[in-house]
Amino acid sequence: MVEPDKDGSMEQFRKYIRLKGIENKVKITGRLSKEDWIALSENYDFFLNTTNVDNAPISVIEAMALGLLVVSTNAGGIPYLLEHKKDACLVESQNSEQMTNAVIELIHYSELTSQIMLNARKKAESFGWEKVKKIG
Repeated sequence: MVEPDKDGSMEQFRKYIRLKGIENKVKITGRLSKEDWIALSENYDFFLNTTNVDNAPISVIEAMALGLLVVSTNAGGIPYLLEHKKDACLVESQNSEQMTNAVIELIHYSELTSQIMLNARKKAESFGWEKVKKIG
């Protein structure tokens, strides 16, 4: 779990993983430097974005650029950025079953997974400074 604790939910999450006995299976980093985020991403395949409100999900674009498969809620402006099963998988907010099923599907269907990763990387590249600075 990579993110600063903006709303106090991190302590609630820590209590939950202790209750479930999975503290050694969940890594909580807090905010990371760009270099640390890149290094950490090399050891993972998925970026789960469980937000209930998000209008400018820079972290999602960064995850796509790092080659992570994004599974995100469809909150806020996310459906305007991401397309379900094209460059990410979108699920309803606060629906852990849909989030779980999306990850399982991506694990089992490598052709879909490969295409999503390729599309996501292309989309992330479209937000690079060299492209964005030409828009205005």
